[in-house]
Amino acid sequence: MKLISVNLPESYLKVLEILVAEGKFPNRSEAIRVGIRDLIKTEYLIEESVKRNLNPNIIESEIVNGIEELI
Repeated sequence: MKLISVNLPESYLKVLEILVAEGKFPNRSEAIRVGIRDLIKTEYLIEESVKRNLNPNIIESEIVNGIEELI
């Protein structure tokens, strides 16, 4: 994994802390990773389904398989 620095508004950090305190994520880093993963998955899913004129569910399974291969 690579370390990156990101500037976030204070309000985002407060919400991240709440999510961690509620036990939804073990830490802020994991919450951010999940958010970025979901953003990439969603944006790619929309773009690919439009480009290929396919059912989004077909593209989603391809994305999940691709992400799992990266891990």
